Amino acid sequence: MAKSASRAASAIVEEDHRGRLLTATLEAIGDVGWTDLTIAEIVRRARVSKRTFYEHFATKDACLLALYDDESARLLDELDAAIELVPCDERQVAAGALFYLARLRERPRVARTLTVEILKLGSEGLAIRSRVMRRHAAHLQREINAAGTRPPISIEVAMVIVGGINELTLEALAEDRIDRLEELAAPIVEVIGRVLHGGEAPARPTRPRRTSPA
Repeated sequence: MAKSASRAASAIVEEDHRGRLLTATLEAIGDVGWTDLTIAEIVRRARVSKRTFYEHFATKDACLLALYDDESARLLDELDAAIELVPCDERQVAAGALFYLARLRERPRVARTLTVEILKLGSEGLAIRSRVMRRHAAHLQREINAAGTRPPISIEVAMVIVGGINELTLEALAEDRIDRLEELAAPIVEVIGRVLHGGEAPARPTRPRRTSPA
């Protein structure tokens, strides 16, 4: 029993260290950017040793991969909370698109790192990016099908839509238009609206009021 309690306590400490390292990395990216960020700066902010860093991540790039995965999951949770009170139709689609783009705009260095730098991490970066995109596609598929489109869309169709959104975002970042990211909401809503209406263009939606979770 004592050994089990000790292992559980150790696991909690390890998870806390990992969380602190990822939080420190996220904050540091926002302050200094990924290129200039060092492991020494990460551990200083996390208030742990370099040894602790290497117990969790083999390299700085490995830390970024873990951060990308965690932040993607957190964003989907926040998105669910933000649209929970919006009717399940085009208004929810518009609210979700605006929320997603606004979150990217709020942290420009983080957005660039998690959408551009991840592409430079070779096969591991591509693999985790593919998993994250499929996760987002599954979320979009669920929301579109819940809105009543018939026949329901497949995960492949959702992947096409998510891929298009990602390319629009990358283009905007490359052209330094991050402060205008929310302009992308209109074409995103139009495409999804056409899916919901069987190819017919829906009435152009007005900008929905962002709904904050209670």
